[in-house]
Amino acid sequence: MTCQEPRSPATAPAEGFLDFGPLIGGVTAPGPVEWVHALRATALIDDPVGATCYRNALDSGRMSGDAHPEILLGRCAVAGPGHLEGALRTARQAADVWGGSPLPRRAALAEAFRTRLRDHAEALTGLLVEEGHPVRLARTEVAGLLTFFGPETTDWCLRQLETRHSADGRTVVVRRVPDGVVCVQPPQNTPALSVGAAFQSVLAGNALVVRLSRQAPIAAMFLLERVAVPALADADAPPGLLSALCTDPAQALDTWLASPLVDDVLYFGDSVRGARMEQACLAAGKKPVLELGGNDMVMVWRDAPLEQAVELLLESYHGSGQICCAPNVALIHPAIADQLTERLTERVRALRPGFPDDPSVVLAATPNTAGYDAALADARRAGARVLTGGRHLDVNGRQSDTAVFAEPALIRADGLARARELRSVREETFFPLLTLAVPDPAPEDEILTAMVSFVSTGAYGLRNSLLAQAPEVIDRFVRDVRSCGQLRVNDSHLAGVPYLSNHGGPGLSGDRHGELNYPMLRTSRLQGVSVATSTVPPTPAATAPCVPARRRPRVEAVREYPPGWPPEALPGGLPAPFTEAFQHDPYPTLHWLREHRPVSRVSSPDGHGWLLTRYDDVRQAHTDPRVTCDSKRTAAGRTWLRHWPAELRERLFTHLLDADNPRHADMRAVMRPFFTPARQEQWRSRVQHLVDTRIDRVVGQGRGDLMAAVAYPLGGNVLFSVLGATPPRMDHLRAMIWRTAEWNNDVPYVAALAHEIDAFVRKAVAEKRHTPGDDLISLLVRARDEDGLLSEDELHGQVMMMLVAGQDPSINSVGNSLHALLTHPARLAELRDDPSLTETAFGELLRYESPLPFTSWRGTLEPVDFGEVTIPANESLFLCLGAANRDPARYPDPDRLDLRRPTPGHLAFGHGAHYCLGAHIGRMTAETAVTTVLRRLPGLRLDGTPRWRPSMFERGLSTLPVAWDTPQQETAR
Repeated sequence: MTCQEPRSPATAPAEGFLDFGPLIGGVTAPGPVEWVHALRATALIDDPVGATCYRNALDSGRMSGDAHPEILLGRCAVAGPGHLEGALRTARQAADVWGGSPLPRRAALAEAFRTRLRDHAEALTGLLVEEGHPVRLARTEVAGLLTFFGPETTDWCLRQLETRHSADGRTVVVRRVPDGVVCVQPPQNTPALSVGAAFQSVLAGNALVVRLSRQAPIAAMFLLERVAVPALADADAPPGLLSALCTDPAQALDTWLASPLVDDVLYFGDSVRGARMEQACLAAGKKPVLELGGNDMVMVWRDAPLEQAVELLLESYHGSGQICCAPNVALIHPAIADQLTERLTERVRALRPGFPDDPSVVLAATPNTAGYDAALADARRAGARVLTGGRHLDVNGRQSDTAVFAEPALIRADGLARARELRSVREETFFPLLTLAVPDPAPEDEILTAMVSFVSTGAYGLRNSLLAQAPEVIDRFVRDVRSCGQLRVNDSHLAGVPYLSNHGGPGLSGDRHGELNYPMLRTSRLQGVSVATSTVPPTPAATAPCVPARRRPRVEAVREYPPGWPPEALPGGLPAPFTEAFQHDPYPTLHWLREHRPVSRVSSPDGHGWLLTRYDDVRQAHTDPRVTCDSKRTAAGRTWLRHWPAELRERLFTHLLDADNPRHADMRAVMRPFFTPARQEQWRSRVQHLVDTRIDRVVGQGRGDLMAAVAYPLGGNVLFSVLGATPPRMDHLRAMIWRTAEWNNDVPYVAALAHEIDAFVRKAVAEKRHTPGDDLISLLVRARDEDGLLSEDELHGQVMMMLVAGQDPSINSVGNSLHALLTHPARLAELRDDPSLTETAFGELLRYESPLPFTSWRGTLEPVDFGEVTIPANESLFLCLGAANRDPARYPDPDRLDLRRPTPGHLAFGHGAHYCLGAHIGRMTAETAVTTVLRRLPGLRLDGTPRWRPSMFERGLSTLPVAWDTPQQETAR
């Protein structure tokens, strides 16, 4: 029985919420001060940015669980150094007692664990699904664990612990004695099932100390606390045999290596870290038991049934290939290679992302997209064919740079020599990618020899499979492939099999002593004894099938809007402003409003306000002292800000864009030296290098998304070079910023997003106080600390403002300009062929498709006349830059793209005191990017439907799919 610390009401928000403290010797230790929280996978998949920010806010203590209780799965206390030491002391004491226990008692523990596991199979399966394992995979995993603890495997392992022989009047006993205290570092992808398998080492007489992953501790802790601990009590075993702690991996490993109480370290991970771990263990006098990654192979002979082969190879994509025992490489006999490739490609293309509780889904969220991208790029460079895959997808199958799924990929390499050089064959591939290696045509004996040799000389050694009917092929494969822990012939590569462990192998998958890994045997050692008595052999016990997972209601983020939203369409069916259809193409609506209601009272997701569409009105509103920029004095701003935490709202919204004169002028003066045209022009060579580097990566592909390939990374890199801050995960940060900048009444997780931005701002300011440089944040810090020109709140607000507003003008200017040219091919050719048009062309492109169609919030402090309409005081104003820039009173024939048109006074970067400080960088970035793209990607054309981001505040693309002619030899830069 464990003692639970009382849970705070603020962090016990929902039924089924699981709460775990440090488990030391089978008892929950009291008094944790820090928690890691687990969110349901459906929430993270539905809204990865918002849900991740919410989890970070929970972990940092900035928010409580009652903000979004429906998405919480549980929490686990973070253990400290005292907990680590206490767990080791308890384990040593228990191991000294348990190590000499008779085998029948250990057999009773195995039976108790299996029985408890069978009883909790449904709940454990459900928790694995909640952590992101597709339900089909979760059922297989739990069934595999039940099989591993089934009577066949358990009885065989127990019999290896002790054998008796009579010789010369003596009874000779050969037995395995336990190593003592075994510390387990499970993997992040399958911690619960790995910990379950590691529990077998307790049957050898060891005590177990487990470090749980901070990323997914709930199912593993559930398995240990609800299954293993009661099983120990059922078998009357010391509860001190089991401890489980959620803590930093480096801290745990350092403690284990330094402690004289530790005997073995059972480590799960990739082969590179595993090699370092092995050396560290040996240097510290510990026994390493390594369970590392691997590239499993499947050999498909010419007589293999094609449908069976396809089904087996599709197992590569279960869990998005993130389980170590999924096949990664398939050797296909050349006689059936084309037919099998065609069928398999069709099936792989049909695989779709989805929520893990959908029984038709096999894919899981994929964290290692960098390795995925690198493997595909390497295959293309090596001349292999990428038959499908390469995109990053959201749960709906749409391409997105913040997606959590990698599109299932299939590579074919003809020739085993070429295949052996591929990164996807040489290195571990923990993502949904399968490589088909096809030998060159040759006599059958030569092909068989080449294929068997390819498998047997592989650097990794987990398991390999064969599909073949010919007995001589099967015999040759079984005889000669000795370099792995397990062979499967005409069988599933994944399914659990009685008597066989799911883990273990030599080579890079294990160590020099690696083998099929039964933890009971790997954490014990042989000893010979001569005795005169005998013991009762262990009794086999029963097993049971896995119970299917119970489905829970799916959690998806919802948005709430004020009454009356969305508004009705305008006459002629034109979409109302700020609706999704309007964002896709706002200009017909803006044209009608400018003609019929140029000063129009409209609805927005943040309430009612007045929309200005004429050039003169928008320009006037930028300079009229009766119009405020302070969001806290504007009805729409107050509505939007009400979801921000009060402390952050007051502190961070003290920046340039949110201030009126005279304070606005003071803050602008602080920043102005950093934004002179001469200084901004210094960035041109850096921007050129960034653009060329990004194009180098895609030029040979012939197609791609220009937003992901060029615009997004360019905007982020330029921003962080200006700020001088260390870039975080750019896709996560960009999506998070877009969400906080939306004009939306109720952005899901907005408080968590705000806390995440605040944490970044605090860290960036602290870094620059410690190590200043020639950058914008350092300039602001000096203005605060040395000159007293800014308050601390204004310092943080200015950094936040640059973070939120600093990259999007560049991103949108690049994307919108390219889109305008691609939809006007004659203008594209005109600019490409006549560089002298650059000056007028980019002014026209900015006018034609303004990167920011609306300013930030404005409001009337007094009644203000705009033409014939008087807007009362205390009303919200929506200043439409995009409509003003297409006002025929200012620009004749404004809907025509004319690259020779002079555009003095366009409002793409605002006007007056609030004219964008970084306008020159934005324009220069667009000029450099667009002209380079046109020069280096000949025949550039649209290759699909561009998509606009669903933002009310900006006009920017999320994807811009294009194709181009792949040159035989690219023109020199």
